[in-house]
Amino acid sequence: MKTCMFCLVPVFLLTTMGSMASGADIMDGVVGVWLFDEGSGKKVGDSSDNKLHAKFDQGKPKWVKGKFGGGLEFDGESQVTVPDNKLMHLKSFTLTAWMNSPKISGKWQILASKENRGVGGNRNYGLFAHINTGVMHYSFTTGGWKSFDGKTVVTDGKWHHITTTYERPDFTLYIDGKVDAQVKPDTDPDMPENKFFIGGCNIGDYWMTGTLDDIAVFNRVLSEKEINQLMKDGLKISLDVETKEKLVTTWGRLKQVN
Repeated sequence: MKTCMFCLVPVFLLTTMGSMASGADIMDGVVGVWLFDEGSGKKVGDSSDNKLHAKFDQGKPKWVKGKFGGGLEFDGESQVTVPDNKLMHLKSFTLTAWMNSPKISGKWQILASKENRGVGGNRNYGLFAHINTGVMHYSFTTGGWKSFDGKTVVTDGKWHHITTTYERPDFTLYIDGKVDAQVKPDTDPDMPENKFFIGGCNIGDYWMTGTLDDIAVFNRVLSEKEINQLMKDGLKISLDVETKEKLVTTWGRLKQVN
């Protein structure tokens, strides 16, 4: 009986690890992951191993239902921030988030941005809903602004998956898993030493009116296929934490049988 059981172990491991592989591979190069599943309190945990935890820095964001689990609703006067960390200073990057904004608010509606004013430049990377048109705006600075607009209106009260990627020369914007715009700045972005802003930015007067969920930063460019998998499964599943723990536990039990 023991022999039969251990004959099945390689099959089990291969099957389980195969199901894990796609999610684990996607998370290669992850810098920070904010799921907004806390549901209470004034802190937002980073689910990556880097512990880049965020906190309520201004106003009163509200815990609400998100696209996957919980989300955080912003009222146009609130911001959440992550302290500066060199892990977030990136030449190549992917910034991804879910957003649901009901309207053009008369402000640049920030999803997330790594930026400062003055020494070190203005912006490493950022995503915003346009102040006038409601399309996505994605940008960085390199001595001057490299600012570009998408084509799809996203301030319509529906959930949209927003992703921007950059690796010289291509700066690409994805809306709901499809390329919405692409340009070629072909230069390295500035890397200012300041906070990572979520939902609000008091140094730039950018304020989200709507709900955000599943924000992540990577130090590499995700492929269109990877972006679509994140959009479909959500970041929590792609992290594969529970699956890895189950694999270790099951393997330990099987060894004890012998």
